[in-house]
Amino acid sequence: MNERRLRQTLVAATPPDEIGAQRRAWRVTRTAFSEREPTPWPIRHQRPIAAAAIGVAVLAAALSPPGRAVLREAREAVGSERVVVGVPQARPAPFAPPTRGRVLVAAPSGVWTVAADGARRKLGEYQEATWSPQGRFVGASKQHQLSALTPKGVVRWTISQPGIRHPRWSPSGFRVAYLSRSSIRVVVGDGSGDRRLDGVEDVAPAWKPGDEHVLAYVAKGGNVNVVNTDSGAALWTGGEATAAAQQLEWSPTGQRLVTAPRYDAGFGLSVFDSFGRRRQFLLFPGRLVDFAISPAGRELALIRRVGPRSELLTVDVDNLRRRQVVFSGKGRFSDIAWSPDGRWLLLGWASADQWLFIRSTHVSKIKAISSLRVQFDPGGTGVGRFPRIEGWCCRGPG
Repeated sequence: MNERRLRQTLVAATPPDEIGAQRRAWRVTRTAFSEREPTPWPIRHQRPIAAAAIGVAVLAAALSPPGRAVLREAREAVGSERVVVGVPQARPAPFAPPTRGRVLVAAPSGVWTVAADGARRKLGEYQEATWSPQGRFVGASKQHQLSALTPKGVVRWTISQPGIRHPRWSPSGFRVAYLSRSSIRVVVGDGSGDRRLDGVEDVAPAWKPGDEHVLAYVAKGGNVNVVNTDSGAALWTGGEATAAAQQLEWSPTGQRLVTAPRYDAGFGLSVFDSFGRRRQFLLFPGRLVDFAISPAGRELALIRRVGPRSELLTVDVDNLRRRQVVFSGKGRFSDIAWSPDGRWLLLGWASADQWLFIRSTHVSKIKAISSLRVQFDPGGTGVGRFPRIEGWCCRGPG
């Protein structure tokens, strides 16, 4: 066999585990970039950094044909800009979500919606918000008021109570729960029948999916109470008074309730079944920032802070020990949301003033959007609090 035929044979051969090589090369490139020192460097260092990062991607391209896709992704992620933290070349221009649905946002300037075509609308100067089922209405709160709005910002009703926060619209659409000072209250979806339910800790409540109005909340002292808000019947109580839950969320079927108790050594995840029996528990190091269960209910996206870094993990709801790091970076991640179809994750990166739309937990694509503070503060200085993701709704045209 001559040299030419040997070269042709080698080029035509399929390397073993080529897809795995592609993913490993991308993770190496991404990790190397994210671990850069978060300080501006002189311009003379730009080219060596870019050359080193792209060199890793070139190696992946040499390993297999799919490696060329990694090279393209690496060029997009590394770029040639100097950044303190975050993904360079993120677009500061108006943006649209990469899939169907509308994103609900709470910024210092008020509550906004971002439509599937990128159109942004300010609903009013509210502080927090919640979607009703199918995104027909928005429940928005500020100081001592709770209002129901249309997606165009038309007010349908308003009630007043002191210190309103954490509104949550029930899956049926007929109830809204919210906190008022140290109490939890429930109001009918038309603004009538507002009443106190119980004393609570400062944790957002969670409605169980279904037509019954079953609500989980953290009662005074730290226990998780699950009650039928119509009958007032207490269904079950879980948790420990010495480790109050920081967050609650039901699975889409209502068969699991996930809570996150706080401990001195970190935080835990507890999974209860619909009868209040604790099925799983696992302790995690670091500080919990946020978590969200996927629309399919099989995995949980979780943000934690460990020292100067933040991590986005996915955790198997049925086996908490199965978990993987999806993305990590220096500084503060703020919140996480799943797209309605479950194909994308939306990650808030407060330290970088960016949102990252991450395609799949295997990170097949990242779409970075920058200058969020300015985008949701038109005409302002953009120096206030980083915009908070309040929800991504819904299946359908959005």
